[in-house]
Amino acid sequence: MAKTKAKTAKPKGKDYKATVLLWGKKYEASGASVAEALSALKVPNPKGKSILTITKGDQVKERILTPVATFRLLNSHGLTREVALKNTSLLFDL
Repeated sequence: MAKTKAKTAKPKGKDYKATVLLWGKKYEASGASVAEALSALKVPNPKGKSILTITKGDQVKERILTPVATFRLLNSHGLTREVALKNTSLLFDL
């Protein structure tokens, strides 16, 4: 009789919460990873310096993004956005 391993699957919850403070307004999104939470952010006209906060449980990290990084992360499409998502998610090692 063959042995079978029991699979321990991660709960498919939304562990990470991303918050952007831009021009005095807060925009929030959540996802299973940092990149998913960042890609779920919908910010109209993201031009300017922003404060990006990533929360996982009781751990909180904040980073200040330049206007160029904010625009590339939240408004652009295609390869530019993918590179910005990767580089920004590397800033948050929770």
